[in-house]
Amino acid sequence: MLEVNNIAKSFGSHMVLNEVSFKAKTGEIIALLGENGAGKSTLLRIISGFLDPAKGEVRIDGYDIKNARIEALKRIGYVQEISALYADMSVYDYLRFVGLLRNIDEKKLGERIKNVVEKLELYSVLQQKNETLSKGFKKRVELAAVLLDFPPILLLDEPTEGLDPNQKFTLRNIIKDYAKEHLVIISTHVLEDVEILATRVLLIRNGILEFDNSLKKFKQSAKNSLLESFRNITADRS
Repeated sequence: MLEVNNIAKSFGSHMVLNEVSFKAKTGEIIALLGENGAGKSTLLRIISGFLDPAKGEVRIDGYDIKNARIEALKRIGYVQEISALYADMSVYDYLRFVGLLRNIDEKKLGERIKNVVEKLELYSVLQQKNETLSKGFKKRVELAAVLLDFPPILLLDEPTEGLDPNQKFTLRNIIKDYAKEHLVIISTHVLEDVEILATRVLLIRNGILEFDNSLKKFKQSAKNSLLESFRNITADRS
């Protein structure tokens, strides 16, 4: 269970998030939507512990991310939009490095690396250095590293950006399968991802959570059109 309670965050005089609250549970695939600068990535960074909120709290399985940080963050996997791979490591060495950091037993680690390499179709680049990879492969390596220890909560920021159609198909199937026993939250501008994957939509506008309901309800808000629903909620009301 993820609980986000009254989260607020400012950068200077700019309020990025304003009293954002929601709860989420295993089995959901939540699409986090909003215009550029709405606060989506900032919210993911706060949930993942990369940023501290100015106000509010995040709880994961009852653990406050501020006061029980290690226990809370054990339960989260986060793939950010901008690549954070170690450039001079090979794909294999990087996966092994991450696995050891996560305290995965060495007897199990080899099999887990094999499994994620198969799922993300990484055999062809296993010995390449990360710096030589395409944007799409970098995204897949980062996801593979996160999936090594099956985090209960998976946070993905623009997961299909840079992927070709076949890679998108594979990744979407992985996400749908993973969400059967986990919680997945996706920040995306790709409405096709929302249509195919999401069970629930959260839409942030100017730092405020403007919509929180099922994908079906979101589509019904504008004649079953995702684009029109998005435009209606984010339209300038001044």
